[in-house]
Amino acid sequence: MKLFLETSLIVVFSTLSLLAQADDFSDGVALYGQRDFPAAAAAFKKAAELGKSDAQFNLGLMYLKGEGVAQNYVEAKALFEKAAEQNNIRAQVNLARMYAKAKGVAPNYGMAVYWFKKAVELGYADAQYSLGVLYVNGIGVSRNYDKAHDLFVKAAQQKDASAQYQLGLMYFKGKGVAIDKVEAMKWLILAGDYDDAVTYRKYAESQMSPKEIEEAKVEAAKSQ
Repeated sequence: MKLFLETSLIVVFSTLSLLAQADDFSDGVALYGQRDFPAAAAAFKKAAELGKSDAQFNLGLMYLKGEGVAQNYVEAKALFEKAAEQNNIRAQVNLARMYAKAKGVAPNYGMAVYWFKKAVELGYADAQYSLGVLYVNGIGVSRNYDKAHDLFVKAAQQKDASAQYQLGLMYFKGKGVAIDKVEAMKWLILAGDYDDAVTYRKYAESQMSPKEIEEAKVEAAKSQ
């Protein structure tokens, strides 16, 4: 069974944007779908040079993964920075993760927090969850369960299963909140199959009365 909030930042990077902004960008999306990665990268580069943030993000992602171009974290970071400065949320989150995971850069949790906060201000659930994890673990910020809880709630209300799972653990263990097994089970139910949610639900059920379990199911149904 996974220990309370023994978690790390999500390491799976976002998928390509499908928002067409320019002809070259549209061509890039189509070519990427055809798995012609070198041609897609070339098309995205043309759009990126025109300052299109989604093209910058997509090209950065391709450099990050080494698709159609030689893997180059430095180039990926530079492109993410350009897009992030234009409030491209996915670029902000991936830039934050590069700093947090030391992908091609020296670890800099302060910068990770900075970019996660930028994406949080725009209401992005993934950033809310990730920043919440930093507050729980005291990484780049002072440990603060209240702030972590608030961020997890915001993400969970957007159906983010990772945040729902963490809320379940917080309420079951009383980390930053009063122990509330019904509230904990509600969030664990809403988390579905995420991570260890199934295993933890079984454990939680063994510590609850049938009445509490039923109340949790009713509350979860109201939130679905």
